[in-house]
Amino acid sequence: MVAVINPEIGGVSTTNATSVSDASPATERIKKFFEDKDWKFYAAVFAGVAVAGAGAYYLTSGSASSKKQKKPASKKSSEGTSAKGKETAEKADSTATSAADEWANMSAEAINDMSADVRAEAAAALKAKGNSFFSSKKYQDAIVNYTQAILFKPDPIFYSNRAACYANLGKVDEVIADCNEALKLDSTYIKALNRRAQAYEKKGKLSDSLYDFTCVCILDGFKNETAAKAMERLLKKVSEQKAKELVKTKKQRLPSPTFVSAYLDSFRQDNTPMSSAEGDSGNAYYNRARKSLQEKKYDDAMEAFDKAVELGCSQQAQALNMKGTFVFLKGDTQGAVENFNKALELDSKHVQTFIKRASIYMEQGDIAATFKQFEDAIGIDPSNPDIYYHRGQVNYINGNYDAAAKDYSESIKLDESFVYAHIQLGVVQYKLGSISSAMATFKNTLKKFESSADVHNYYGELLADQQKIEEALEMFSKAIEIDAKNPLPYINKAMLMYQVKGDIQQAMDLCKGALEADPSCDAAVASLAQILLEQGQPAEAVRYYEMAIDLARTEAELEHAISYVEATKTQIRFAQEYPSAVPKLNALRG
Repeated sequence: MVAVINPEIGGVSTTNATSVSDASPATERIKKFFEDKDWKFYAAVFAGVAVAGAGAYYLTSGSASSKKQKKPASKKSSEGTSAKGKETAEKADSTATSAADEWANMSAEAINDMSADVRAEAAAALKAKGNSFFSSKKYQDAIVNYTQAILFKPDPIFYSNRAACYANLGKVDEVIADCNEALKLDSTYIKALNRRAQAYEKKGKLSDSLYDFTCVCILDGFKNETAAKAMERLLKKVSEQKAKELVKTKKQRLPSPTFVSAYLDSFRQDNTPMSSAEGDSGNAYYNRARKSLQEKKYDDAMEAFDKAVELGCSQQAQALNMKGTFVFLKGDTQGAVENFNKALELDSKHVQTFIKRASIYMEQGDIAATFKQFEDAIGIDPSNPDIYYHRGQVNYINGNYDAAAKDYSESIKLDESFVYAHIQLGVVQYKLGSISSAMATFKNTLKKFESSADVHNYYGELLADQQKIEEALEMFSKAIEIDAKNPLPYINKAMLMYQVKGDIQQAMDLCKGALEADPSCDAAVASLAQILLEQGQPAEAVRYYEMAIDLARTEAELEHAISYVEATKTQIRFAQEYPSAVPKLNALRG
């Protein structure tokens, strides 16, 4: 959402900043954590922001692996061998064919009477003839020879080759059956796994296809780039399908209180005196809604604003504005726009509604309409600091850091009491590479807002990004001390304890502390699940990832959460079916 602190406050990129030249693995992991937080640490992200999960770590492993490029075929190899070479090849094919003919119609009884060496010789001859037919695209003839070869010697290669013939003939069920037989003989036979994966996908058995492609990637050390891309594609497909089904029956709900507070606190609050209305009138419900907001009882506030709108109240435009806000927070952008439009019909000069409607357009990717909302708001009240702060957020999200810095500065100039404008200014200065300016901004902000947990938390993140670990830990600890209900500093401190100090137990305890502070905090859920996964406890990790599915509000959030669950379950199944290959899996986690 545009109208709150962007998560990159909690994810400062060091593209233009000073960095440690010889970074250790731990350093790199810290930097990645603060650059690529996947779960909305401050619920500031608008739908559509791409998220890539460390929880599904092997997806990135696949894309990162280097694959040796095949040398282009020489003219000789691409156009065929010389006349002498052709003659030699033809003679070899003729010899293989005549040898295979001897065994083509032999009965099973006669085969059983042969020695193992003779059966192996016959099988090889039949396979060679089958290969020759396959090269000539005579797939049915190839199948006959591979089938006879299997009678002489059941071999995973023969089954896999026959599966390749069936694949070319479009016989998906036969492909799967032959790959199954090949894998009974050699469970790590990558070609058979790859062929079965392709067949499963054609048959629409996407979860099975995902599993097979995953096995190929792990067993092959992610050298097969095609399989890695297929795995990513299928994980997305599976997650999309399941999300589409789940969203049909999933009840809309507000996100975590941390999320809601962040959004609401990014606007100056309505301080107009409340009316004296009581009972069940619209004005009475409007009063109750405002009181619930102050007490951070957001579900009660949402219901009271709905009732105030339904009954009608003297502040109907503002009531519609707040109803639209809660509808937006639940993930219903269309419903939110409808309420904002009605609010503006009643009060065409309500600046905050223009700003919130800008959030919708930003979410929909309509940048021109987004900035038009800000222009209209400035035309109504050019001295409103909220306009510049939120326009700064849009510029920040779009990478226009100089413009964002100017907007934040203007917001501060108009009202220096708004802490988030100071925080965001420091962050954008850091993004611009003005490290000294950024740190000075945060130090001054600490003095001005010494009781703000947010300032301590985000300053700690910048310190951690610069590898000033002890100072960062001190900031996170102070943030927790100031506001024990804010889950974010718990998570940040947990990451440092885990990645730098190697204190796994304290890291997990801190994550659990974040969940106690805010049971709906998806960042805490994801962080705890990630630690468990990296510690070789995928089954326990799945339990937390499944909590994230319950916490998700929108279809996009569901897809993300489901992808973590599916990826982790796939790893669990791999470990069960390939116990000897678990070290490979653990190496990828590292």
